[in-house]
Amino acid sequence: MRKIIILLALLTVAGCSTKFAYRNASWLTYWYLDDYISLTDDQEARFDERLQLWLSWHKAEELDKYIAHFNEIKADVEADNMSVQRIEFHQNRLRAHWYRVRDTVAPDLAAMAPMLTQEQVNTLFSELAESELESIKKRQKRSVQKRKKRWLNDQENNLERWLGNLNDRQEDLIVALYDKQQTTADLRAEYRTNYQAQLKALLAKPSTDKQFETGLVKLLKEPEQFRSAELAERIAHNRHQRNQFLAEVYQSLSEKQHRHLIKELEELIDDFTSLKK
Repeated sequence: MRKIIILLALLTVAGCSTKFAYRNASWLTYWYLDDYISLTDDQEARFDERLQLWLSWHKAEELDKYIAHFNEIKADVEADNMSVQRIEFHQNRLRAHWYRVRDTVAPDLAAMAPMLTQEQVNTLFSELAESELESIKKRQKRSVQKRKKRWLNDQENNLERWLGNLNDRQEDLIVALYDKQQTTADLRAEYRTNYQAQLKALLAKPSTDKQFETGLVKLLKEPEQFRSAELAERIAHNRHQRNQFLAEVYQSLSEKQHRHLIKELEELIDDFTSLKK
């Protein structure tokens, strides 16, 4: 079920495939879902009914919020108002968009959960465990140097999408950020394992009573409660370092990059606007 919510979160992600993900959300959801669980015809019909309601809600209630927010970001860029504090403000707003999707979808997922058979539940968590183990093995096979190179490439590609070609100062800032970040991979793997164990324990005893539904809604809405204190501290540290990094990158923009950034924001706003039609 968490994969369903993650897929729906694509609707809140500012990516180059925003319109594709939005207009093909039904197909993409089943494509992701099929890797973990096979639904019966009745279950699929019930899920599809809720999915269409989620998408209708999102189109009616959320897109205007995204348009307003990205217009606000654009105005800040144009006014050179991109301090660390302002960037943190926008990052919190972006997370709030995601939380609203999660909070809307979670109660419906909890209400549908008793429809799953024990075999489906076992298959779901077996696939999740296998996926997690595969990710861990892949990471362990990479040397520290390869992990660093991969991370640096990802950061460069992301910045280039918004700014165009990077200058030497910006590339140096990316390297400096890597050195300031605290690793979270192992702690996140531990967190996911603990969280999935809690979900599995609850779904092992499905019920139609209110207590079961309330408990599952809480798990789906508040997965962060299973993060260790150390992981939470590292995430907070890394977010702060990234916000400082983004503020420094902004100060290093050339006029051409500044125009590129505004153009990318305008295109994203246009995408959200066209999706409302």
